[in-house]
Amino acid sequence: MLVITNARIYTMAGPVIEKGTVLIDKGKIVEVGAGVDIPSKAEVVDLGGNTLTPGFIEAHSHLVAHDWITAGSALDSGSGGQGGLGPAATADIDYYYNFDPHHRHLEDARIAGVTTALIRPGSGKVINGIGFVTKTYGKTRAEMILKRPDGIKLALGENPKRNFGGQGKIPSTRMGSAAVLRDALAKAQNYRTAWERYQAKNREYLEAQDDCNGEEATKAPKPPATDRGLELLVRMLDGELPARVHAHRADDIMTALRIADEFGFRVTIEHATEGHKIANEIAARDVPCIVGPSFTSRGKVELRDRTFATAGILERAGVKVAITTDAGVVFIGYLRTCASLAYRHGLSEEGALKGITLAAAEIIGVGHRVGSIEPGKDADFAVLDGHPLELTTRVIKTYIDGKEVYDAATYKEPWERQGYTT
Repeated sequence: MLVITNARIYTMAGPVIEKGTVLIDKGKIVEVGAGVDIPSKAEVVDLGGNTLTPGFIEAHSHLVAHDWITAGSALDSGSGGQGGLGPAATADIDYYYNFDPHHRHLEDARIAGVTTALIRPGSGKVINGIGFVTKTYGKTRAEMILKRPDGIKLALGENPKRNFGGQGKIPSTRMGSAAVLRDALAKAQNYRTAWERYQAKNREYLEAQDDCNGEEATKAPKPPATDRGLELLVRMLDGELPARVHAHRADDIMTALRIADEFGFRVTIEHATEGHKIANEIAARDVPCIVGPSFTSRGKVELRDRTFATAGILERAGVKVAITTDAGVVFIGYLRTCASLAYRHGLSEEGALKGITLAAAEIIGVGHRVGSIEPGKDADFAVLDGHPLELTTRVIKTYIDGKEVYDAATYKEPWERQGYTT
């Protein structure tokens, strides 16, 4: 057993605990509080009054990928992925197979106290594929994954429009993107209906077989051709998988909301750069938003009204909000900084902290495992030398599943390990 004691604990499930203790066994939190009995044989780590928070969660990222994905790759552009719905709609692209569990990006995450990340395809298509939620430490992909798939990545706005417009193909306009998406969803509905009819006929066939008493049997029905992409879209239509929609501008967000209304699927808005303009529309549908990256320039036309105030405006309207760096668009080490800047511009202190812990975990579907310091959850946490939202505060230790995976006092950069000196 491991005991972390003498800590100022932000549980995110209740009030801050002063001089608190966390009891951990087999990688799980067993007990947390100010008066926890310490087992005699437990390993004890005294934090000397430092701060302990849940491990931080990056709710939208492209970690371990952006350094080798180019504008012409099959994953991120219109040049590849010629699925049954066309190159702009490839629901069956699985980012899991692009995941290197030993990539330097994950080490950067641990240094920043980020213990969980959602990793998914880029936004060069209208339907881009599926992602997953992972811990940022482990030997193999299989042992690190918390959830797979997490949902289906969709994209509206400039990215697919620019990507395919340069090739003279649909979708070269916002109208084209909406048409591609609605066409794919209509085909998924037809695919679901075809399989439902087949299953009904097959049940009738099996019943007839039981009743034929040696007479000539009826002919078995033929199943429809399988399509992995349509199967995934059916799971989205049935509410099993949410649509994770890349949308910056207010009109693109409204397109996503209207199509979700029409087809009846769950949706989260990724980026939500102009979400502050239509906060009531988003709140009325109980749609969560993953806001960011706000720590960027206004270099894209969609970002001209970018502001750190967006998260706070959405929160006050009643929207559940998470904060993202969109790593590696913005360095993963700035996740806590982005939450701090959102707090400075109107997001509540609780909202800023939950936006990179509990709310983030709930939005990406792993709130039962991570995001707060509570009994039964994974022992993932960060130790800091000050208030979590203070920009000068440093992460001094990171734990995942009760194992220390970063210690600022002993850590060496790769160049230091290789013997280089200043």
